[in-house]
This record gives sequence, C-alpha cells and structure tokens, in this order.
Amino acid sequence: MSKFVNLIVFFLLVEICQGQQIGNTISSKEKIFHLSTLWSELKYNYVNMDHVSFDIDSLYSAYIPRIIETNNDYEFYRLMRKFTATFKDGHTEIWDNGMFSTMRDYFTLNLIDVGEKVYVSTVRKSPENDSTWVGAEVVKITNIPTKQFLEDSIFPYISASTTQHMWMQGVHQVHQDFVWKKFQATLVLMNGDTVDITLSRNGEATRTLNDQTWGIPYERNVQLVKFEVIDDSIGYLNIRAFSPEEVAIKLIDQHIDAINKTKGLIIDLRKNGGGSTTVAWYLQSLLTRNDHFLNFGWETRINNGVKKANANWKVEYKEFGNNTALLFNRPDTIFIPDTIKRISVPVVVLIGRYTFSAAEDFLVNIYETPQRPKLIGEETGGSTGSPLVVKGLPNDGIIRICTRRICFPYSGKRFVNGGIKPDIEIAQTIHDLLDSRDVVLERGINEILQMRK
Repeated sequence: MSKFVNLIVFFLLVEICQGQQIGNTISSKEKIFHLSTLWSELKYNYVNMDHVSFDIDSLYSAYIPRIIETNNDYEFYRLMRKFTATFKDGHTEIWDNGMFSTMRDYFTLNLIDVGEKVYVSTVRKSPENDSTWVGAEVVKITNIPTKQFLEDSIFPYISASTTQHMWMQGVHQVHQDFVWKKFQATLVLMNGDTVDITLSRNGEATRTLNDQTWGIPYERNVQLVKFEVIDDSIGYLNIRAFSPEEVAIKLIDQHIDAINKTKGLIIDLRKNGGGSTTVAWYLQSLLTRNDHFLNFGWETRINNGVKKANANWKVEYKEFGNNTALLFNRPDTIFIPDTIKRISVPVVVLIGRYTFSAAEDFLVNIYETPQRPKLIGEETGGSTGSPLVVKGLPNDGIIRICTRRICFPYSGKRFVNGGIKPDIEIAQTIHDLLDSRDVVLERGINEILQMRK
C-alpha cells in the first residue's frame, strides 16, 4: 500500500473516531418534534415578530428535511441554534446545557475584537507560544480572512440583535471547539511580520494554578460590586451584575455613606450582563431626587382566535391574521421608600457593548429623565426582555424566546434592534488595552471634575 493511500486511510480513521465521540441519540421523530416546538413557540410568543422580514412558515418547512439529515446530536443542536439565530434577538436562543463540554477545550491565546478586527490580547507562557504574538492582528483563520470566517462559520449561529453583540460573542466562540480541531491562524505582528500558527485546543487540559501570561492580565477574583476612591477623591463603583438580587442591593447599599463623601461618582456598568430589574430600580432610586419615577412600558404578543378569523375580511384585524398583534402595558410608577439613602454627589455612568439585559433596563428608565447622569463609552449590547423558557430538549437543553419588548417610559419609543448610545462616545484601541490605559474611565474622571467647577 502506498504512503498516499496510507495517509488517506489514516485521516478517514481519525474522522470515524472523532464522529464516534459525538452521540447520535436523537431520533428523526424527536428532531421534528423539537423543531416544531421551537417554530410554534416563536410563531405565537416571540415579541419582535413585527420586525421579522421573512416568512417563518417557509423557514420551518425548509428546515424539516435539514433537521432530519443531521448526523449526530451536535449537528442537531447547531442547526436548531441557526434556526433561532435567524430571528436576531439576544434573548431568543438555544442552550444545550453543556452537552458537548467534555469534548471541547480552548487554545492558549486570548482573542479580543476592536473595531471589527481580531487581536491577540493574552498569550499563556509556554515553549510553543511566543510573546511577540501579543497585540498581533489575526488576519486569517484556517486560511480564510478572519471577518469572512466569522461571517460564514460563527455569526449565523449567534442570537444577537446588534453588530456589537454579534462580535462580542463571536470572538469568544472562536476559542472553544472540539479538542481534535487545531486552531490555525495567520497573524500580523506589531512589527509588521506575518506568521502562521497552529495550536492544540488543550487550554483547560494543560492549565495549572501557576500559569503565567504575556499581554493583558486575566481578570481574577472579580467582585460583584467594588467601590474605591480614585484620582482627586472621586468614587468609582463597579457593578458587574444585577444578581443575585438581594446580594447586589446589599453590596451597593453599604457604600452609600462613603460615596457621598467623594467629589463625585463614576458608576461602571461596562461589564454588567444584567440580572434582576429590581436592582435596576434600586440603583435608579439612589439617583432620583423625587419620591417616585416611571418604569419602562412594555409590549407582548396577543393571540385571539376570533380576531384572527375576522382578519380574513376585516382590515382592522390584520395584525391578528399575520401574528404581529401586540398588547401595550403602560409604565408603572415606582415609589421610593423614605428609608433609602440617596447619592448626593455628581454621577456619570460608563457603558459598553457588554452592558446588557437588566442593566439596559436601568438605562432605558433613566435615559429620558431630566438631569440624568451622562453616559460615557460605547453603545450597549442591545437586548433585554422576559424570555420564555421551554424545557424538554435532549440532555435538559432549553429554548429561550423573548416575550417582552420594553419601551422608553416617557416617549414610548421601542427598545429594539439597537443598544443605548452614550452621550460621549469613546472606545479603547488595541494600544490602550495593551498599555492598560482606560480612556473611558479617564473621560469619566474629567467629566466629574468639570461638573465640580
């Protein structure tokens, strides 16, 4: 047997062995049932159906043979994820409950995206890695231009309503893949040289407590709420999440006296992925001078069989006929207890594309109020809502479908297909990040000092 034939046989055996690691436990009948459940729940409960530009029934029909033809459980979940991502909503997605986590790992570089380009931010120190890779632009992945690779192989499977959310999730997903898949990339180093690299996905398998890195240090021991006094007696309150609800409120509350002794406060929500709207209300209470404020209004789908029937001949029932009828709920008045201590110093809020969900509820609530804090940074992730959780997918996987669309409390404008834009837009460059320079925080400090003059 020739060496060439031996090589072909070897790769075929590798493919067979790898395929055997992925279960094929879902029957065709079950696949159709799960796809049908997803289609039905979206059709009757997805709140942004009036923003869908395609026919959902045609999409469902086209996916039936494709879902049957999936070769294993992973392909099934991946195709379900693609179907759901077509609706372009960050709270409408498929979770596989870590079904394939034991077969996945990451490579020992950390990638970040800046201005729709991908860079190496951190490199784990090891004989096969090189410190010169830090700050390099990743121009190709598996010999495909990086942006094209993301658009073809990553983005179609991500549920996101904004470009910034798509990139944030997409770059993270490049890291994670099956352990038998090498990461191959072409880097342009900071000195202009080009290098090709091939890395094993064994980051978790080779990780130790003594690992050291080149580049931007990993964040460790991240606190849910952190307060400190920084330059010129300015307070800095970093809130990483609005959950757990009682814990977050308690941690914020314990700093109010110290905050009111500063020249001003910077609230950092740039990496706040959300949580409980109750925490958003509490934070707004701290900043509100009156004894009450308006919460956001909201819309949800409404289905009525008789009105849908009448849509066949009455134009006023058209929205019931095409499954886009909505019920609007007026804003609630939230009264502030007398026991709450208010923040009495000038405030600015830092925001960015990782600001998401309940953190955006807070921003929608305050956005149209007079004398609100200035917002500094980048446009937020652009997704919030009350997701319907549909259980029953294989291995306890779930479907999430956004059922609530919030509206600004005063104008009634819908919060959809975009994030909250800052009053002062400023973003970190790759050089800022590598130099550990936080230009957004610097601008926040300057704004507080200007307000004190």
